[in-house]
Amino acid sequence: MKVPREYDLILQGATGFTGRMAADELAKHAPPFFRWAIAGRSEERLKPIAEKHGVPFLVADASDPEAMSHLAARTKAVISCAGPFAVFGTPLVDACVEQATHYADLTGELPWMQKLINKHHEHCAERGITLIPASGFDSVPTDLCVHDFLRELNEKGLADGETAPPISGFYFVRGGFNGGTLHSGIALAEAGHSLKPAEMKTGRVPSLKRWFAPFLMAPVNEAIVQRTHQLENRMASYREFMLCKSRGEAVFLNTALKVISSLMGSRFGRFLFKRFGPKPGEGPSLEKIEAGFANLTLLAGPLESPALTQSYAWSGDPSNLITTRCLVQTGLALAADEAQRGGVLTPASALGDKLFQRLKNIDAVRTI
Repeated sequence: MKVPREYDLILQGATGFTGRMAADELAKHAPPFFRWAIAGRSEERLKPIAEKHGVPFLVADASDPEAMSHLAARTKAVISCAGPFAVFGTPLVDACVEQATHYADLTGELPWMQKLINKHHEHCAERGITLIPASGFDSVPTDLCVHDFLRELNEKGLADGETAPPISGFYFVRGGFNGGTLHSGIALAEAGHSLKPAEMKTGRVPSLKRWFAPFLMAPVNEAIVQRTHQLENRMASYREFMLCKSRGEAVFLNTALKVISSLMGSRFGRFLFKRFGPKPGEGPSLEKIEAGFANLTLLAGPLESPALTQSYAWSGDPSNLITTRCLVQTGLALAADEAQRGGVLTPASALGDKLFQRLKNIDAVRTI
């Protein structure tokens, strides 16, 4: 018999730039009588956020396993904005597993995610505990859109439920960058992990009359989609790129990404990013966040003559508004016991159509 929890959901890392936005989203979309709280290590910074939204706050240091265990024991689900997750996330995940508490976060740190899978997947699958790392722009939009696209392929008789033609995704985005995202990337680079996409090339998409360049988020999004396919016993391939208006733009973006990857790979380059980039807790203006967007076009089969083409429009700045909307709706779904199974899962394999519908209901995404 499950012991009743004091809260339905706790937001950990609520005082950072993304955490404050997530608190705003929770206050906006939490259902009536929903019991939620915020948490972090600084009472001074937590108190005004808690007062703004009229919710309790918990002082809990992410590096303290005992504090994380106490936090996890008090709630049905936790969502975390406290990255870099390879540095700060493990005690909280371990505590959620120990206390049978559902969990989601914003990580795009593939090596850390693989450690979670190796350490916790089988145990969580047996006990019905759902852990969903990569629940922000990494990688909810890609994972859910590919999931939806495959269903349409099946309905049109272009896939048989287990196999499908190769799928290519092309993002066209506008948005800013926050300090938390930047410093998570720096932490990955400092640990010796390359941030360079596997396919550093440009090319043309004849059916769209556009060009493509490498996409910085592609390695994470492709890995998440591949894990979804593995969990669902589906044979399908997915590759992701940035959509460009011209060959010149594609070449420029390819070159810029090579330079950024090279700088991230050097100690001096990381020093420059730390010195001149946004600091943790900093991000773009509200006007830029609301003006941002991410459009994803999926093609099945050859780029010259795809069997099916579908586009999805995500509103808001990808690294900030889209990310927080995805995380908050994931947390609300977990708190409502909407997860389909336990384990270290992906958004689509854990929540699938229910999460996609939640995001449609708040006008976060639409089909175009």
